[in-house]
Amino acid sequence: MDTCFSCNHEKIKEKLLNSDSFSKKVVNASEIFALLGDVTRMKIMLSLMEGELCVYHICEVAGGKQSAISQHLRKLKDANLVKFRKLGNQVLYSIADEHVVKIIMQAIEHLDCK
Repeated sequence: MDTCFSCNHEKIKEKLLNSDSFSKKVVNASEIFALLGDVTRMKIMLSLMEGELCVYHICEVAGGKQSAISQHLRKLKDANLVKFRKLGNQVLYSIADEHVVKIIMQAIEHLDCK
């Protein structure tokens, strides 16, 4: 492998290699992208970007059985990507915050740059 003689590169490399927060960010961001990388979960997220939905309608839009969709929703909820509230005997899901919307919209906008 070639050696780089840039002093600035060396400083950046050392900072990253000695940073616990860098390693944590890598793991946490990778987990988020892995969750969003699933087709069914992306259908759920795009559906919820239109507004709050009950599980029944999420199943219809995402195309899955309620048990499978509920597992996807639990994973998204555990990662703080979606939130829920109860209304009587219904559970309504929505996007957790605008950061999630921005991540997805940036990905969609990136597709238009080709």
